Formats: sequence, structure tokens, C-alpha cells
Amino acid sequence: MPSNLDLLLNIGGTMAGALSAALLERLGALDRWSDFRSRWFVSDASGGMVLLALWPMALLFPAAVPFGLGQVLERLESALIELLADTPFLDWLPLREAALDPLSPSGELLCVTLGLLIPCLLGYCVIRQMGRRALFALGVVVVGVVLTALSAALSWGPVHAWEWMSMPVRVGVWGALALALLLVALPRRACAAMLLLALAWHLALLNQAPTSAYFAQTLQIWEQGRFIRFYGLGQWLGWLWPYATLLYVLLRVSRRDMQT
Repeated sequence: MPSNLDLLLNIGGTMAGALSAALLERLGALDRWSDFRSRWFVSDASGGMVLLALWPMALLFPAAVPFGLGQVLERLESALIELLADTPFLDWLPLREAALDPLSPSGELLCVTLGLLIPCLLGYCVIRQMGRRALFALGVVVVGVVLTALSAALSWGPVHAWEWMSMPVRVGVWGALALALLLVALPRRACAAMLLLALAWHLALLNQAPTSAYFAQTLQIWEQGRFIRFYGLGQWLGWLWPYATLLYVLLRVSRRDMQT
């Protein structure tokens, strides 16, 4: 139940935010941000920038495959079966003819590569110059690796922070960086088309593979234990970020005035 303490904390948070905004305005930080944005990004980059800002937070929620956001089919099927249990609508659900097959090492490598390439291509859709695109791609890889290690440390303990970095993952990380650097000169519309292809391929691969029982136990710790208060939003970001990006890019590609 809400209490007086909750009310005071909400008021305090609102005041702190307002004072921070006023201080940043007085120090000129907002003007410098506007100058930075106009140099780096196209004028209609707001949606892409929001998605790029949310991507690191989505990585904090543990994924069965590193950088594998959007793996929801198995959980969605289980939730529907539980929801429709003991009802005639249960028979309406499509039955899968074969069990989901785990990803092979080459499949994991491809998922890691695509998972890191997707935010790079999203950035290319809104970043102006080749040199800045290359710098951005390097930053995406660094941030992705660091936050995935942080997620592993929070999930399994600091001593296991880098155990996810297997050979397929290492090759996938370097492969994503190499591909991102090769594509820095692509026009924006071509980047959007490549992004759509990468998203569709990535989501198809992930959702044709099951999650392991060990991973399911980890999710239970996050969802029911000490992480739920801080990382509940991260769970939804990890599930929905690729689909929101897919919708965003579809809307951009459909616009006739999208610059090349």
C-alpha cells in the first residue's frame, strides 16, 4: 500500500529532476547536447536514439544466447497453454510437429553476430558520417560486451562474469565488428533494409531454439527474487526491444522522404 514515505520520495524525486534540468540548462549542457546531436545525427533521429539508449538496459536481463534479445516464442506458448488450460480454446492452439532444437555452435555464432550488428545498423540509419559510424560501431561492441558481462556477474556471481565468452561468441563479436565496419558507407535506406533482414533472421533463429533448464532457473531467480524490483523493466525491454525496432524501421522505410 502507498505510504507517506512513498509520497515524500515521489515529491523529492520530482524536485531533484527539475533542479537537475535547471542546473544543466544554466551550465549550458543542453546547448552542447543540441550541438552534438545536430553534428552526429539526422534531424528525424529521435525514435532511433531512444531505441539505442534502451538497448544497453535490455542487455542487463540475462539472455539464453549473448545479445539474443527477443526470444519469446517458447515462453509465449507456455503462457498461452497455462492461460487456456481446462478450456475448449486450448485445442485451438497450433501444435508444433517437432521439438525445438538447440542452437549449434555455428547457429550461436550467427545469433551473436546479428545481435551486435543490429544496433550498429540502427545507428547507421540516423548517424551522418562514416567516421562517426565507425566510432559508434566500436562503442556498441564495447558496451554490449561489458553489459553482458555485468548481467552474467549479477546472475551467477562475479567469478562467472566471463564464462559466456565461448569460442562461438568470441568469433561472433569480432565478426559483428568487422561487418559493421565494412558497412559504414551504406546509404541510410540500404542500412534500414539490411537492418530489417538482420532482425528477421535473428528473431527466426532465436525463436526456433529452446532455452535450457539452467537458464530457466536463472530467470526464476531474476523474476521472483532480489532482482525483480530493479530489473523488472529490463525483462520487458529484453523481450520487446527487437520488435519495437522492427516496427520503427518498417515505418522509416515506408517513408518516401527518407534521405539516402
